[in-house]
Amino acid sequence: MEGKKNNSVRSGLGRMLVNLLLGANLLTLVLLWACCATTWLDPTLHPRVAAVGLVFPVFLVLNLLFLPLWLVCRARMVVVPLVGMALCGGYILDYCPLHFASRADRRADLRVLTWNCHNMAFYGGDSLRLALDYLKGSGADIICLQEYGFGEYKYHDFQPELEAMGYQVANNQMDMVISRLPILATANVSLDSKTANTAVQVDVRDGEDTVTIFCVHLESYSLSPDEKDDYGRMLRAPERDLVGTEVSYLSEKIGAATSYRARQARQLVARLDSLPEGRPVLLCGDFNDTPISYVYQTLSRHLRSAYRSGGCGVGISYNERNFPFRIDHVFHTAHWRCTHAHIDRQMQASDHYPLVVSLEKQGK
Repeated sequence: MEGKKNNSVRSGLGRMLVNLLLGANLLTLVLLWACCATTWLDPTLHPRVAAVGLVFPVFLVLNLLFLPLWLVCRARMVVVPLVGMALCGGYILDYCPLHFASRADRRADLRVLTWNCHNMAFYGGDSLRLALDYLKGSGADIICLQEYGFGEYKYHDFQPELEAMGYQVANNQMDMVISRLPILATANVSLDSKTANTAVQVDVRDGEDTVTIFCVHLESYSLSPDEKDDYGRMLRAPERDLVGTEVSYLSEKIGAATSYRARQARQLVARLDSLPEGRPVLLCGDFNDTPISYVYQTLSRHLRSAYRSGGCGVGISYNERNFPFRIDHVFHTAHWRCTHAHIDRQMQASDHYPLVVSLEKQGK
């Protein structure tokens, strides 16, 4: 009799544990879906809510952790996180594509490199030489640079060496396009910005085609080093007394930058719509937004993301002061397919890593 009573108690506790785990799993799934849903919200109307996508990887990891937990506790319940994640599988693959079998060794029709090179002064005097040697050895047909030189390092410092390699250059004060393909025309693209962010539009000749390239640097969060440190401390010690004040202040600042980028994305879409029908387009740069964002998802409805098509893994392109995100992207029209894309973490002369993309013309 006593044994039956003990078995009954254990059974009741087991059901309670399963119910608690199920509730926790469903909650993490709802929060994961909520992060995806915020990409449809206009940040100019909901600035703070639109920034929720930054915590998408947290809820994704939590749901992945439920897989082994369910396998140990109640194997058939593993269907809960699997189905839940499948419902937002497209967003997961935007954030972390899984193209293990790439065709990197195959000769690309167009090799594109985009890089926020941090004024080529990240490590002082050696950075210019490091950056120039890297660009010369990249083999890229199109190089898009952001923040290419506001300080003592200017384009004329390395212009002769690049021109000797057959490159042509077009630039504004912030963005630069370096092209092996002949440059036909250049225009500055004004963007609604708090910090004078702009884009440069360059038309190049590729065989019989005219290709339009946009090199962009969208609104930065403009967080100071101390604010980035505060963000890191919040993650490590969320119980601190000041966390509420800091979260409110940082979310307001992040939300304001997100609003600007939303307007900038719509301006870029309008610019795309104004191009001649069927024009091949490359849109490259530092977008300051992850794949789980209004900006990325808006642009990916008009263009293809190269890293989504040919990359593997999260692909962190910015990793300074607790912000390990992929915020540098290459988008392109359906004239090409991406055969390979990777973040080159060997080049550390900036707070960004270059994104290198191989494109192959469709129909080959």
